[in-house]
Amino acid sequence: MTIRSRLEPFSLPGLFQVIEGRNKSGRLMVKTQSPKQPSQLRGVYVVWFQDGYIIAVSDRLNYRGLIELIERLNYLSPVVTQKLRTLCPPGVPLGVYLSRNRLLTKEKLNFIFQLQLHQLYNLFELESGQFQFDESFELKDKLFTIPWLEMTGHRIRTIQAAMYALRLTENWQTFQDYLPAPISGIRALVKQPRVKLLSLERAIWNQADGNTSLNEIAFNSQQSIQATQVTALRLILLGLLEETFIRDKNSDDFS
Repeated sequence: MTIRSRLEPFSLPGLFQVIEGRNKSGRLMVKTQSPKQPSQLRGVYVVWFQDGYIIAVSDRLNYRGLIELIERLNYLSPVVTQKLRTLCPPGVPLGVYLSRNRLLTKEKLNFIFQLQLHQLYNLFELESGQFQFDESFELKDKLFTIPWLEMTGHRIRTIQAAMYALRLTENWQTFQDYLPAPISGIRALVKQPRVKLLSLERAIWNQADGNTSLNEIAFNSQQSIQATQVTALRLILLGLLEETFIRDKNSDDFS
């Protein structure tokens, strides 16, 4: 399966739902070259998935993203990193190889993986660009179906990464038109959430009966309506909730 489309607000959460829900493996390429984007977000980003998990993120197409990140952090000298491509055995994540040979600690590798993920999190705020997801069996460069040289050896569930990205989104004013209405209700689409919820997320989830409005949920939770709307939207984008229409309880029923 190949999915190719223009990047629009919140298109990535929907794609991530598909990838995790079907345990897909493959490569996502996101191109953002608009001059309106911050300079640090211009270019091409690559995200690799395996069985519904994210295993690597890079802002390079030459499979040197991890190596160059290690160099920028001054964890290893360029003299050492120049040899890594040939020294790392095929089929072994570069991070695992470095750990086994005591070149990098597990703590440093975990920190590097978090830096990789933050590249991904920033992409969730993009409003324009292009993306293409190819499943592993469709990739022409079969040798690099699994990007061993970009892998720290860590992985994260795709839906969990999407949740972190949405929690870090700051400019919700841009997405004002997507927020559920204060008079709307919400109801659960799954029996249990697939991610660990924060306090307000849990409060909204517990009141998602389809008949309690967001205004009421905000009042019950002692939170502002805006915070409640934004948090509810996160859960909606992850496919956990859906917005519902609440009929005015005071209106006459002529049916």
